[in-house]
Amino acid sequence: MGSEKKLNILGIIIKILIIAPALVTGLIVMLSGVNAESSELEKEQFMDSASFSAVANLSFIAIIAAVALILIFFIVLLLTRPGNAIKSILGIIVAAVVFLLIFMTGTNDTVESLNVQGDITASPATIDFTHAGIWTALIGMIISSILALFLGFFVKLFSKI
Repeated sequence: MGSEKKLNILGIIIKILIIAPALVTGLIVMLSGVNAESSELEKEQFMDSASFSAVANLSFIAIIAAVALILIFFIVLLLTRPGNAIKSILGIIVAAVVFLLIFMTGTNDTVESLNVQGDITASPATIDFTHAGIWTALIGMIISSILALFLGFFVKLFSKI
């Protein structure tokens, strides 16, 4: 069996065993009718329910499994194609540098300027951290979108060099 077929089968197994149960239980919770405007008693009863516990546990398991699979696939990539693994590490380092630069720059936002409602509080460091994370993610998505749109052009450009 080819390696592509094995990866497809592995992908199907991951979808069935990890993703599908988390999505189904998530839908059950979303369709429960309990929301932020529900009474405190309804919220507490719902949080004590089996469906809420199931979605919380399955989501936690899905996140742990995803992290484990990422690490396993990275180790396999490191052993089979070290050049590509080094590029991945460099990408993570660049993202970390961008994050740290934005984090150190900070933001002028405060809890008041963000018009946060209720009794929610956040320290300036928390706001800076969140700000840096959002901007790092946006920069990554913009760069990825540009590369996806103009990938053919970049491949032709760099293949001539």
